[in-house]
Amino acid sequence: MTAPVPHLGAAEIADTIADYRHAAENARRAGFDGVELHAQGSHLIPQFLNPRLNQRTDAYGGSSEKRAQFLLDILDAMSDVWGSDRISVKMSPGWTSGNAFTADEETLADYDQLLKKLNDSNLAYLHLLGTPGTIEERIALFSRHRAHFQGNIVANLGFTQALGNEILDHRIVNAVSFGAPFIANPDLVERFAQGHPLAEGDRDTYYAGHTEGYTDYPAFIAN
Repeated sequence: MTAPVPHLGAAEIADTIADYRHAAENARRAGFDGVELHAQGSHLIPQFLNPRLNQRTDAYGGSSEKRAQFLLDILDAMSDVWGSDRISVKMSPGWTSGNAFTADEETLADYDQLLKKLNDSNLAYLHLLGTPGTIEERIALFSRHRAHFQGNIVANLGFTQALGNEILDHRIVNAVSFGAPFIANPDLVERFAQGHPLAEGDRDTYYAGHTEGYTDYPAFIAN
């Protein structure tokens, strides 16, 4: 028996866009400085962007421009609340996950065009996930992104302090972000600044709903 293909109808898409707008409103009422729209990995928005997964024939599928329309409509709704200069978008053009989301040249070409389009949005920054690899491979990928997007770029995924400093030296990104290292190192900035070793996190306990292995890592104590 073939599994049904997930499908959002026009009314459901409108409701989803409204949900994003409502979330942006909630963030503003809560006193946030801005919001980041997550469109990376295997989340909902990348499913629309993916030419292998998006088989729609309406206004949200059939061409790279139409596949990007869902993201752009959400961005417009959120911009009505915040102004685009308080919004960032997080994406993973070069995603390598070993499944339908793994990027190929067609996917990367679609993202090239989308990044060009996002130049018109005056975003606070574009948060881009790279791919694990050598510094040369990372430089090649982010150089490609920089060729199409002129605003602020924040690089992410698997960076060490040394790799982060090196890609910053090439002036193709404006900043490097660290996610998982902060879990095991609540004092990550201080450890970087002082050259202290990093603690290693236990991935089996990440986001498990308990403090153990998630919020109980100590700060570094020098002997």
